[in-house]
Amino acid sequence: MKKLPKIYQSELNKVHNNREVFDSLKEENDNKPSKTKTSINYDTLSVREKIKELINQNSYIFNTKVKIIINNTEKECQIAGVVNNHIITMDNEIIKIEDIKDIKILS
Repeated sequence: MKKLPKIYQSELNKVHNNREVFDSLKEENDNKPSKTKTSINYDTLSVREKIKELINQNSYIFNTKVKIIINNTEKECQIAGVVNNHIITMDNEIIKIEDIKDIKILS
């Protein structure tokens, strides 16, 4: 069998990739700002801002039950998504955002 030439190999003791690990859920004892999302007062937000906050929350939007107030009627539903100027519910209803007076999050 033929002897093959040696291949260049760098020293591995110079690599320091994983010495520190960041945990976003762990609370720091320092006075650094927390990485967790602060609670938002939904009463002061407009309807579009409430929809934006629902979309940007940590859990999926369709897992959140909401009460949508249109004119004088209240409708409890789950939002499946937002397309252009419409909300699509899990019941396949399409609601114009302009018609919505308020959105309340149900626990």
